[in-house]
Amino acid sequence: MNAREEILARLCASRDPSASLPDLWPPAAAPGDPIALFVERATAVGVQVMKDTAQTWVASAVSELRTRSIRAAALWDDPLLSPLAAALESSGIEVISPARHSFDRLAEVAAGITTADAAIALTGTLLLPCDARRPRSTSLLPPLHMAVLPANRIVPTLGHLFQELSRPLPSALTFITGPSRTADIELTPVMGAHGPTEVIVYLVRD
Repeated sequence: MNAREEILARLCASRDPSASLPDLWPPAAAPGDPIALFVERATAVGVQVMKDTAQTWVASAVSELRTRSIRAAALWDDPLLSPLAAALESSGIEVISPARHSFDRLAEVAAGITTADAAIALTGTLLLPCDARRPRSTSLLPPLHMAVLPANRIVPTLGHLFQELSRPLPSALTFITGPSRTADIELTPVMGAHGPTEVIVYLVRD
C-alpha cells in the first residue's frame, strides 16, 4: 500500500457510515403558495416577472424585444420556444441558434432566451439544464436574459428540486438567482460583470 492508498483508507475508516445529509427542506421552509412565493423572491433579487398564459407569453416577449429595438435574439433549441422563434422571424427579429454560432456572435446579441426546467420558490431561483442544444452561454453572454417558466415547474425548496431531478442529468445545471452582480472591488456593487444585467421571467400559467 502506497502513501496515497493509506491516507484514503484511513479517511474511509474514520467516516461514520450512519452520517446523513442535513435536512435541506423542512416543511415550514416555504409556506403558502409556491408560485406567489417565487414571484415575491424573484422580484426581490431584481428579476422582472411577467405573468402570462400559454396564449399570451409569445406576444408579450416579442413586444418586449421590439420595444427595446432588439434586432437579433439567441434562442435555445427547445420545443417550448418554437412558437416564439416563428413569431420573432415574422416580426423581422433574427433568431440565432447558440448551438451553431460562436461565442463572439452570441456576445454581439442583445438578448438570450431560454426555458427553465424548474424554479425554487424559496429563493426565486431558476434551474437551467445545459447541454449541446442548450448551451450556458445563452443565459450568460447577452446583457438581457429572458426565461420562459411554466408555473407547474416551480417547487418549494432546493430539497424538493433534488428529489424531482430526472436522470440522467445533463452535462451542467445552472442555477440563476437574479441578474449578475458583484461587489468584489471595494464593496462597490456592479451589475453585469459576470452575466446579464437584466433577467425577465415569463411565468406561464395554463
